[in-house]
Amino acid sequence: MTDTAALFRKMTAENDQLAFRQFYDHFFVTLFRFTCSLLKDREVAEEITHDVFVQCWQKRHELGDVRNPQVYLFVAARNKVVDHTRRQSQLRSLPLQESDEEQLQFSPDPEQLLITSEMMGKMEEAIRELPPKCREIFILVKQYGLRYKEVAAILELSTKTVENQLAIALKKLTTAVTFRLEMKVMKKI
Repeated sequence: MTDTAALFRKMTAENDQLAFRQFYDHFFVTLFRFTCSLLKDREVAEEITHDVFVQCWQKRHELGDVRNPQVYLFVAARNKVVDHTRRQSQLRSLPLQESDEEQLQFSPDPEQLLITSEMMGKMEEAIRELPPKCREIFILVKQYGLRYKEVAAILELSTKTVENQLAIALKKLTTAVTFRLEMKVMKKI
């Protein structure tokens, strides 16, 4: 496992380009996915993600006091997304295609694959339908594994608000997926 804090220190304190490259390689995909989840536009998300890293390198001398580089990157990306959406009169919404899906290592029966695929589709649809703040919190906690305190810092909310919003998101997702599956079963009857 990469010690990102050490890489960040080498990058900021010693102008170490190799450390920056390793830092970039370690966080790019994660930050890109986060940005995509906010924008739903892969090209703009990629541009913003690159901009965050360019800004990180350009301001490296000012970043010596940053305690958690990952939170810093998420906050910077979120701020750039907010700036971008403010400049746009309408947010283009394109479906996000995950190009980095895990391959199954076993051969389940086709019916099980279909059920799993349908369930995942329903879950993704339910996530897209969450209110923006709930969706953002759900993605940061459940997909990126950030702690409530880190999400609170990124979104400038209290930890309790993050907990409450996540509870709301989970309740809505459970209800939505259960309802959709019940509707599917009723249609078959």
